[in-house]
Amino acid sequence: MRPEVMVRPYRNISFATAESFRVVLDDGAVVTVRGHETRELRNRVTALERPRERCVFLPGRRNDIFAQIAETMWVIAGRDDLPWLTRYLERAPDFSDDGGATWRSAYGPRLRSWPGGVDQIDAWRQLLIADRASRRAVGVIFDPARDFVESNDVPCNNWLSWIIRDGRLHMNVAIRSNDAMWGFSGVNAFEWSVLQEMLAFWLDSEVGEATFFATSYHLYRRHFDRAQQITERFFGVSPYDFGIAPPAFQTAWADFEAALADWFAQETAVRADPDAELGENLAMSDPFLAGTLQLLRLKWGAQRWSPDRLAEELARLPENDFTAAAYEFFGRTRPELLQGIPQPRIYAFFAACRTGQKADTAGLKAALKRLHARKNSSYGGAWKRRGERVSVVPNIARKVDRLENFAKTGEELTGETILDTALDLYVYAAKYRLFLAEQEGGDRSLVPADAPEPLTDNDINFEVLVDAADFDGNADGDVTAAIEQVVGIFADLWPQVEDGAAIEIRTQRAGNLTAASERLVGLVAAAHPRAAADFIRQELPT
Repeated sequence: MRPEVMVRPYRNISFATAESFRVVLDDGAVVTVRGHETRELRNRVTALERPRERCVFLPGRRNDIFAQIAETMWVIAGRDDLPWLTRYLERAPDFSDDGGATWRSAYGPRLRSWPGGVDQIDAWRQLLIADRASRRAVGVIFDPARDFVESNDVPCNNWLSWIIRDGRLHMNVAIRSNDAMWGFSGVNAFEWSVLQEMLAFWLDSEVGEATFFATSYHLYRRHFDRAQQITERFFGVSPYDFGIAPPAFQTAWADFEAALADWFAQETAVRADPDAELGENLAMSDPFLAGTLQLLRLKWGAQRWSPDRLAEELARLPENDFTAAAYEFFGRTRPELLQGIPQPRIYAFFAACRTGQKADTAGLKAALKRLHARKNSSYGGAWKRRGERVSVVPNIARKVDRLENFAKTGEELTGETILDTALDLYVYAAKYRLFLAEQEGGDRSLVPADAPEPLTDNDINFEVLVDAADFDGNADGDVTAAIEQVVGIFADLWPQVEDGAAIEIRTQRAGNLTAASERLVGLVAAAHPRAAADFIRQELPT
């Protein structure tokens, strides 16, 4: 059974961030806190279905993958010293109470050495090994004995809990104050997903969902315009849609402290001399830890190397999400790096980005076939049961009426996007053509001569029409005009059906309607690429 959450989980951090920006900007209350204006959502719950897809890929977000890696490893190692972290996070001293020496409430010491010497990570591990059904794997970061004070550094993330169900380790995080721009999407989701993956490995579990409960989920005014631009520019595709995966953590608990020591020693070495090859040690034998070190080497090397050398080093990296994040980071100032990327899936992702948010028509067709097969399996011939006049044409009429109402009011149905309606219309129109082809005198040239009978009961015949369809569209096309064309064609069609017009006339009108619905689907998909990507992802999960 799937874990129940209060909200539908987002696929990953990129989708959650883009949508949360939109919701905060649209629905957030204006609240001034400590002299800064914000837009705020109270009691925001955000669930991530695939927390391992942790790298943020949002146009204009300008994510710093190197800072995320550094802070994550610093936290998990139990450290609080800022001179090391400041090399990657220049503003870290701004939140220090002691002039930049430490963070008073750094998460690391509170996780690894809570007063009394408790290593909470090891405590969770031991508890869940002893009882995989336990509901007691709870940890705290906020300390009432220390944190009810005036300080530059009061912990924002306060509580974590873990539960294993159906072999998957699920994580819940409670947050008193969550900056949507630099907190949640900056490091919080990243660092906790790494800890979740590590703990899952030690517990021989799969990584489950990650759910975040924020009392105050907000954007600062200085980020309003940027958040709006990110929301508008994100078209619902990340490298993970192209089969790119994160490197896996694979270090046993018994070796973990030694691997951490190797990791920090190796980081010191590559920072001092990025031209030196990474050595062989426990950290480098772990795909995840090795991947993080490979990226940090790039950070320091890029400050010395020529563009050609940087391109060569990037080309040597494995095809994973860290490498994609590195290309995205360096490509902002050196766009030539994004041309001719040798890792094929990463190249495909950036090529898709360069198309100007063009909808994936091949994916759209595959998803449409899957939608049809799924519904056909569930409903069978219900759409045609009472014949052309009572069942087939009225199904089409409902979709046409919804589209006409949208064109007049701009209002979509609850739970149904304009793309959903356009796709449904195409499905009904195409199936109507097959229905007419089955009738005496019908046009059987729609399908191959050996097409299985009945034409309307075999998915492969519908798929032939989908393969021939033209769903290419222009994002600047006139959707309203396309809807009006559909309405006009249907207004000509249905009286012909009522009057019992010849099969040739009805076939011609049905063909016109199908062609118009193809054009409409293409225009809507181009104008709403995120909706198209959501539809594809829903029907064709990776």
